[in-house]
Amino acid sequence: MLEVIIAEYGLVAVFLGTFLEGEIVVIAGGLLARLEFLSLTWVLITAFVATFAGDQFFFYLGRKKGATFLEKRHRRHWRARVEKIHNLIHNHQNKILFGYRFLYGLRIPTLFAIGASELPTKKFVLLNLINSAGWSVIFVLGGYFFGEFFALLVDNIKNYEKEVFIGIAIIALIVWLWSIVRNREEYN
Repeated sequence: MLEVIIAEYGLVAVFLGTFLEGEIVVIAGGLLARLEFLSLTWVLITAFVATFAGDQFFFYLGRKKGATFLEKRHRRHWRARVEKIHNLIHNHQNKILFGYRFLYGLRIPTLFAIGASELPTKKFVLLNLINSAGWSVIFVLGGYFFGEFFALLVDNIKNYEKEVFIGIAIIALIVWLWSIVRNREEYN
């Protein structure tokens, strides 16, 4: 039963989680591929497509709505982050364009700022393809190989599939809640 649910909805969860921030979801997808609940190839493809599409969406949103969109947001920390990112873009454009994907908690504001900047769209699309591919491979395979290590520790992992799935979900939830609390403390 659990295998059917994961097989049916696992890639949807990987897509949705990756479209937004996604690191934990993609690592979990890699782990589930290692446990043979999901196809490694499909987790990689899904992660790549979702992260590329998400980045393009937020870039174009920044391009079209930019400052107007941010001014309507009640969260002050978004404006503060975007201002930091604008300064970084002007001073370190190439480093930012290759590294924004790995800036946990700053990815979406970075994409808004990049979209609102004068960066040519073609350059962003090309670099986004490269970034999305690299990020997807690193995080999915990280989860996949961590899964192999985990499988070595537990002789018959299939006997614990429900517990493993619940454990992954709990860890992802704790990390997500911790990041929310951290962001609120940081910008209050």
